[in-house]
Amino acid sequence: MGRLRLRAFEPQDVPEVAALQARVNPHYRWPSDAARAAYLREILLDNPWCDPELPSWVAEDGEGIIGFLGVIARRMRFGARPIRVAVSCQLMVDPARRTSLAALELMRRFFLGPQDLSVADGPNDAARRCWEAAGGIASPLHSLHWVRLLSPARGALQLAASWPRLRTMTRLAAPFAALADECGLRISPRAPQGSLREEAIDAESLATAIEHHRAAYVLRPHYDAAALEWLLGQLRAKRRYGLMQGCLLRDSGGRVAGWFLYYLNRRMSQVLQVGAQRECVGATLECLFEHARSRGAVALQGRLEPHLANGLQGKRCLLQQRGAGMLLHARDSSLLLPFFRGDALFTRLDGEWWTRFSGDDALPADEARESKSRKQKLRPLLAG
Repeated sequence: MGRLRLRAFEPQDVPEVAALQARVNPHYRWPSDAARAAYLREILLDNPWCDPELPSWVAEDGEGIIGFLGVIARRMRFGARPIRVAVSCQLMVDPARRTSLAALELMRRFFLGPQDLSVADGPNDAARRCWEAAGGIASPLHSLHWVRLLSPARGALQLAASWPRLRTMTRLAAPFAALADECGLRISPRAPQGSLREEAIDAESLATAIEHHRAAYVLRPHYDAAALEWLLGQLRAKRRYGLMQGCLLRDSGGRVAGWFLYYLNRRMSQVLQVGAQRECVGATLECLFEHARSRGAVALQGRLEPHLANGLQGKRCLLQQRGAGMLLHARDSSLLLPFFRGDALFTRLDGEWWTRFSGDDALPADEARESKSRKQKLRPLLAG
């Protein structure tokens, strides 16, 4: 084994890195090696934010590439100041070489880049230890997720189904849970209709809404409509969690009060992003809950981002701890404060969660059948 060498990831490295990913994560589902390689190229080399000064990194020895660290550049604003953010992803080392220091050296090299802020979103414990050893910090708060049961009995079964020993029981209990929810719906009064008006949301209106909420979010993404349209296209392609839905919300005066994006399915619908003026967070969440419930969702799950914490109070949500949270690094520590203070808009749209590195996503069979039957009723990103 030769001396370890780090260098920037280049287009000709794509097949070798794709092969490395296949060895490290054989459970990832791709229809072909070519499809896997094409996706790596698209996300890491051809995305709208590509910055030659913020490349991905490979580690190689005399026998070829043995380690890799993906980097996705993002543009954000800290107050009025534009900053460069580097999101790390796909840190991996060849299983035959894991006794080497390749992972730690890749992380150290990543931190030496010109980015203002480095983020890893949803890493595993091994990545967290490597990140901290290289000088970064972890935010355990971002490992918490909230769950709102929209249909309490069926939603509780979905939570129970995450335990392998209970899956058979949950399948048997499903008809009784559906009956219990139907009875509860007939007995319980409907929640009063909110004062916010729903509108369709698209890339341009979402980018405008985020910029108009700059007073609420000191740290926020800076999107242009073309880049955001590309990102929304990537989200639509991630079909594992269902159909993407979203709304822009206006108050009685016509001002944008908030917005939300989420994946709709009949199991655990996943929230992508919720934004709102501080005084409207609670009302925006209520609109989200009703939007999802009226379309057949039984439960919603989202990350407990600090800017949502006050709005979630009293909303009858459960908390779960999942993963290692969020990892952060910045030479200027003031850039880290918004993540803990509640005035950062850094959601699942801004880290790694939206990517499909684990494989070409598809809806489960029963979800796909239902999706086809209601294709005209549920159009992605439409309010009504």
